Amino acid sequence: MKKTLLISLILLSWMFARCQHTLNGTISGMAGEKITLMQIFADKHGLIDTTYSDEIGNFRFQLPDGLRPGMYRVAASSGPEIDIIYNKEDIRFVFVRDEYGTYVQVIESVENMIYYDFVNLIQKNLFRLDVLSPVVTYYPKNDPFYGEVKNKVQNLREEISKRAQELTRNNPETMASHFITVEHPVFAPIGLNEEEQKEYLKAHYFDHIDFSDTVLLKTSRINSMIINYLTLYQSREDDRETTENNLLMALDTVLEKSVANPEMYASVVDFLLEGFQSIGFDKGMEYISEHNQLDQFCENTEKLIELQGKLELISRLAIGKTAPDFSHADMNGNMIHLDDIKAEKTLLVFWAAWCPHCKELVPELNRITQEYSEQQIKIIGVSVDTSLPDLQSVIDAYEISWPNIAEGKGWDGEIPGLYGIAATPTMYLLDADKKIIAKPINKRDLKKALGY
Repeated sequence: MKKTLLISLILLSWMFARCQHTLNGTISGMAGEKITLMQIFADKHGLIDTTYSDEIGNFRFQLPDGLRPGMYRVAASSGPEIDIIYNKEDIRFVFVRDEYGTYVQVIESVENMIYYDFVNLIQKNLFRLDVLSPVVTYYPKNDPFYGEVKNKVQNLREEISKRAQELTRNNPETMASHFITVEHPVFAPIGLNEEEQKEYLKAHYFDHIDFSDTVLLKTSRINSMIINYLTLYQSREDDRETTENNLLMALDTVLEKSVANPEMYASVVDFLLEGFQSIGFDKGMEYISEHNQLDQFCENTEKLIELQGKLELISRLAIGKTAPDFSHADMNGNMIHLDDIKAEKTLLVFWAAWCPHCKELVPELNRITQEYSEQQIKIIGVSVDTSLPDLQSVIDAYEISWPNIAEGKGWDGEIPGLYGIAATPTMYLLDADKKIIAKPINKRDLKKALGY
């Protein structure tokens, strides 16, 4: 009986071990480094595990049972980040350096052999193209050398395209075949000048991408491509207004392409909103709020419902809309009711004592209170601090005289919630009727909005 039980336990242990897979890697020169394994989903990274490399850079992860197939990232604390496909197989690779930079040599894993067959070729050929392409653009076309370089450029491009077609055609059931499409670059025809190349890429940048393919959400490359596409509409010579208007044209294309699938569309819209909020591109957020097509999807997933809420908030806080009213005592016990403020302009400043950019703004706000009467400009501070003593210390140190509301609930305060505050400082400039007339993101914008 005991012998039978022992054999059963050994068999169960062996079967369990067989269900789990391992990821083995080597990064030369990375001895004793902390190695992190993360799962990638669009622009989100989830921690899976950490380990340490040995004295020659070897490391090993025992992958959790039930780990979902997709793209994962191996990151050394002071070294490279390496994207790896997991699709229910063991993985073994070596990170190698050569004259073209670095590449990944896959020893075990069909998925990654296919993927890095293409990625390594891309890296090598793009290195050469970066050197040769300016020659094709600027070199005299009647010189024999131009013809040689043009042929070389064409051959390098064709090698990339042929390899992409071959790998995706021969391995249609692999995840790698999906990811190769987002790695496959679009090239403008040889012979175009820089401006013509840019216009061509604006029209064809997403030619290789199937936005209905939700497997692509298991990598961050879609978001990287969107960022690169938006840069095609930017120029150093353009002022901010021109740049923003150009970006709205790019947005049309991105939104039109990604609407092919509700999950893809929701991911892209969420990524754009977060990115635009981080750089203060309110016009972009308002444009998405007005022109999004979320209502065309029949399903009400948690993600879509969350996005609808974000977009409704953006719409309520758009330029020209009436600012949400609130009533709350300031730190001196005086009641502030927004709608009762009698001033030509009211400036709401959401800030925090721990925020360095907020402290840089304070002297300008103090100057405004000294040079303008409260009937002209009334400043109301709304703190997202949780420590009121810390806030009071900063108020005293900077000799702040304008009133401050402090709920002490951080980002979860009622007033920050009304205004969708996710970063500090955030400012709303209101007219006498409490309509939003500007959302300055810095001191320069504030001066411009106030007209001085």
